Amino acid sequence: MDGLSEMDLSSMMGGAEGMESEEEEEVAMVYEDMDVGEEKDVSKLQGGGILKKVLAKGTGEGRPEVGAEVTVHYTGTLLDGSKFDSSVDRGDPFKFKLGVGQVIKGWDEGVASMKKGEKAILTCQPEYAYGARGSPPTIPPQSTLQFEVELFSWKSDNDLFNDGGCIRVKTLAKGSGYGFPKDIDEATVTYAVAAPDGGAQIIAATDAEFTVKAAPFEGLAKVLTRMKSGESCVVQMTGQYCVGLPGAPAAADVTVTLKSYRNVDAICDLRGTVKVLTEGEGFDTPNDGAACTVSYSTSLASTGAVVDEVSDFCYETGNEVLPAGLEEVVMRMKKGEVAEAAVPADFAYGAAGKQGLSKGEVPADADVVFTITMTAFENEKETYTMNTGEKIEAADKVKTAGNGAYKSGNLHLASKKYDKALRYVEHDQSFSDEEKVASKALKLSLFLNAAAVALKRKSWRDAQSSAGKALEIEGANQKALYRRAQAAAEIEEYDEARRDVKKLLEGDAKHREGRALLTRIKKLEAVQAKKDAKVFGGMFSKLGGLYADEGGPAREGPGGETFDPALASGDAPPKLEPIDIGHGFSMEEVQDGDDAGAEGEAEAEPVMPAVSKEFV
Repeated sequence: MDGLSEMDLSSMMGGAEGMESEEEEEVAMVYEDMDVGEEKDVSKLQGGGILKKVLAKGTGEGRPEVGAEVTVHYTGTLLDGSKFDSSVDRGDPFKFKLGVGQVIKGWDEGVASMKKGEKAILTCQPEYAYGARGSPPTIPPQSTLQFEVELFSWKSDNDLFNDGGCIRVKTLAKGSGYGFPKDIDEATVTYAVAAPDGGAQIIAATDAEFTVKAAPFEGLAKVLTRMKSGESCVVQMTGQYCVGLPGAPAAADVTVTLKSYRNVDAICDLRGTVKVLTEGEGFDTPNDGAACTVSYSTSLASTGAVVDEVSDFCYETGNEVLPAGLEEVVMRMKKGEVAEAAVPADFAYGAAGKQGLSKGEVPADADVVFTITMTAFENEKETYTMNTGEKIEAADKVKTAGNGAYKSGNLHLASKKYDKALRYVEHDQSFSDEEKVASKALKLSLFLNAAAVALKRKSWRDAQSSAGKALEIEGANQKALYRRAQAAAEIEEYDEARRDVKKLLEGDAKHREGRALLTRIKKLEAVQAKKDAKVFGGMFSKLGGLYADEGGPAREGPGGETFDPALASGDAPPKLEPIDIGHGFSMEEVQDGDDAGAEGEAEAEPVMPAVSKEFV
């Protein structure tokens, strides 16, 4: 095999025969900077075993230490100039761990003397190369070898951030466990700082508790994220890692002990935090629909003042009964657990705040801190444990909850409920024939409802998708065709919208909303055409002046009615007037208060007279 990286590695392990590694380990090398053209012995025994001649000087102060993974280019030759290997020719830099016997001793000791970017010739005597054995057929026995080596970089376990600015020089005590603190975790530490090489004291030994990212100086915050609980070490810091130290030293020796740390997790889209004060039992946490009993207090983040205390509150998760940030924490708690959560205002009580609490009120846009105890919970039965009848029953129950959320104006919750209900019945291959009929009806209703909610939320693509899935179940369903057409019109996909409306009218030529929507689509197309004509100038005149005559005769609509394209010449596209159904909501698909034959046909209700049939 060719190449130093591919040659007989067993011949490289431990170097040449007869060398005693124990004697070498007692020698601590201190390397001097060398000028270009200068040549010196860099072997530990200083017996001329490794001569280094500098071709190009490196940069920085650091050199790779034992265990570092170094990256180099090299070319190896015999003393007569015969080349036997070259990573340069292969175009593939070579990587190895320094000082652990992965390569010949001439490399382990010679490369250790080099700086980043340095290029040098290492002349290795046989006992530092392949010794009496050689490496047939390319390297004869007892050969002195020359390697032109360029050191690109290295990675070291002790160079904590691979930049030479934060080097662990001594481990005083090993840590325990598997994890490392995160920036947001709370650490208990002891630290001291002195000038390098036993210099003057900068900070006396200090006990402290703080969030890791809020450590007194930059280097300490960084180092803690590489330590285990109970670990103690000495770290040499330079440059940016000394930012925040008294006197702004350029370098410092830091002795630090991580006594312990408390795990803190991010919540509320990474803008809030939660920490466990008392560990809970077991591993289970509440699921969506779990019946929970919790106690919690609310305090203001700005002052710490407690404004509310609630004991043994029983509720069902997934119904947005609690503020979003509080429920997010509850959903991750174990029985008996006590947790503290810092929650931003928009995940708590928002711009409205909260008045009438047991001990005060939460002002508008106030961040809060919740302290929560999970007393008990009983999880809702998981879908995979249900029989087919239970799945249909659960889907209908959740759908009803979604309808309630819709009618109360909580579109977000309604959408969540419809999605959850669908998960119970989406895979109905194992259902009986009778159950499949019920499942089909449920899915159709849920997709229609989801499309209606998406339209209200102006989620046009979601509306298209849900209506399309309804049409996969019932290809001529009028509500699905109408709602998909509405969504398509909103995103200016007029061909698709027109196609759905025409199919709707094929089934019911007098369908009032369908006829009105087709008229609107034509007007919208006319508006778009006029905009295009302005953009492209005279290009459209070649088509026969389609858009030149704004004052021409009225054109015929889908049902024989007429409309004037000139009415569509304004900047704003025409809109259908929705009918109010109460609670600040309207159903765009209902065009007036007459339910007879309307797309939004509804049962009579005293408060909401125009809610569609599928919301019952």
